[in-house]
Amino acid sequence: MRITIIQGSPRDQANTAKVARFFEEQLAQKDAVSAVRFLDIRSFNFPNWGMGEASKEDLALFQSGLVDADGLLFVVPEYNGRVPGAFKNTLDYFRGEYKKKPMAIATVSGGPFGGVNALYDFRDWAHYMEGILSPTKLLVSKAGVLFNEHGVP
Repeated sequence: MRITIIQGSPRDQANTAKVARFFEEQLAQKDAVSAVRFLDIRSFNFPNWGMGEASKEDLALFQSGLVDADGLLFVVPEYNGRVPGAFKNTLDYFRGEYKKKPMAIATVSGGPFGGVNALYDFRDWAHYMEGILSPTKLLVSKAGVLFNEHGVP
């Protein structure tokens, strides 16, 4: 099975990136997983939808990460009760790539509730896109104290 992890925080010192790297390491050790690919939205230049053009290279690279995967793991922070705008903007560059694609989400928060509102926000989006969303909820609370700068718990 090939898994693509999408790290959804635009911040430089993102706790979400630490958690995503932890998942990457754990998945790479599983016998059932033949490949893990890591897409970090900070590595792509996707202008606000309709306000510029993304590079063809960025589009192709991100798209191949979605299409080539047997499943997608989105690791996303909660900003003001929703997924970050930069994350949603990145997702909006694609559509058919999500249809019937197995998906899971892990939400990350510095607070005690693990980004539950972002989880519900993402769930609604995934259903609209006709993705196959895992019913398992992965909520990571207090990520800033649970993981060091290298993503080690």
